Amino acid sequence: MRRTPDEPLKACIKHQHGYFRGEKCQYCSEEGELVMSPRHLDQFGRVMAGVLRHFPDRFELEMDQQGWVAAGEFIESLKHQRRHFSYLTMDHLKAAVETDPKGRYQLVDGRLRATYAHSIELELDLPTDDVPEHLYFACSQEDSNEYLEQGLYPLDRQMVHLSGTRLNALEAGRHIIGKPVVLLVDVRAAEKAEKPIMKAGTTVYVTYEVPASCLRKLPDSA
Repeated sequence: MRRTPDEPLKACIKHQHGYFRGEKCQYCSEEGELVMSPRHLDQFGRVMAGVLRHFPDRFELEMDQQGWVAAGEFIESLKHQRRHFSYLTMDHLKAAVETDPKGRYQLVDGRLRATYAHSIELELDLPTDDVPEHLYFACSQEDSNEYLEQGLYPLDRQMVHLSGTRLNALEAGRHIIGKPVVLLVDVRAAEKAEKPIMKAGTTVYVTYEVPASCLRKLPDSA
């Protein structure tokens, strides 16, 4: 069942702590000023994810090979094609990007992009430094046997998506699999095999492939 949106997007004006999601500023507990209602924030997030990951052409946006589009054109296109977004400004976009809990987007020098979960072919230039020694991947018991033999490779996405913690992997896996198992990824071994791993979000990492030699199954992960 789809969860009812209940988290507003606000700005801490009194103490200038910036944008935040929720009822009160985490730094000063002030209620702040409303930027987007829970419903509008949810709608905006869904459209932004779709456009930047899957169908920029539907909104007549030019996307380069690193996934960037012009932020101003993105806003104007949404306002034109979705009239309930007629109020949108660059401040709304900035607030949504800065407070995204998963760090899924970047807004830099007037350009906007999603950093992972694309179904369109791109060549993302994401950072490869400060990647932990171990990452995690959740899958079914049946699939785990195949991955341990053949390695991890993209399926419906353009890249393999890995989690920063075992808990993050389990949470991601449970959305699709009832009782997932977790594979441990040896990042340094993958780097030695010339399969670099990039940081794409707060707890999300991406790569084009993970060799089977860099994987092992964690016990009691279901």
